[in-house]
Amino acid sequence: MRYQILMLNVPHNFCHALKCRLQWMDINYMTALTPQNVEDICKNQQIHLAILKFPEPAMCSEFLVALRRICFAPIVVILEKYDVKIAHVALQSGADLCAGTQCSVDLTVDHIMAQFRRYTGYDQHIDQKKQGFQIGDIYIDPARCVVRVKERIVKLRPREFSLLHFFMEHPDEVLSAERICEKAWHMDAGYDRGVSQPIYLLRQAIEPDPENPRYIHTVHRVGYRFTPNFVETCDECDGIVRKL
Repeated sequence: MRYQILMLNVPHNFCHALKCRLQWMDINYMTALTPQNVEDICKNQQIHLAILKFPEPAMCSEFLVALRRICFAPIVVILEKYDVKIAHVALQSGADLCAGTQCSVDLTVDHIMAQFRRYTGYDQHIDQKKQGFQIGDIYIDPARCVVRVKERIVKLRPREFSLLHFFMEHPDEVLSAERICEKAWHMDAGYDRGVSQPIYLLRQAIEPDPENPRYIHTVHRVGYRFTPNFVETCDECDGIVRKL
């Protein structure tokens, strides 16, 4: 499997040390130019590790909160000068590790490797347990992040992919927003922006008519129900059914 590592402004000595440790693995190293570039990349492909050094440390909090909504990979923040207060804010906002450029490179890379090893090991374990399957019109392959709706390939961001996967594991069940947050995304029930936006984006991707959804139904004041099958009928047939 090829792993994707995304970097932003990472010092050369950290990059070199990490690449030496990972030289035996199939790694694609991607360099982002700006924080916005980081977000755009994470929206469009799976990332297995992100190492970020922000131009302005003060901007990391809001950005990390937004990034964590679309990226589940370990996020490492490198600080030009290690500051306990900034590190606290970064970790509380979604970072998994903070380190300063003045810290031991070898020790920092050890910590980064531990995060990467744990995440990729868990990812492989999940891949071995969960194979591709189809329910009704929709096929999903968790290992390859592939979705097909009636043989049409659908591209989803990580959050919407996890949402669809959870729906397909629980077809025709009414799922509350809290349960979706806890089980699909492994977040606490207090996900402050709810699930309405990911539901909207998933409908845009898989529904024939997102304004009149046939797969994902809203159950008022309760949650959502995923119904993977629907039967297309012509107007004449609909009329016969109504008469019967």
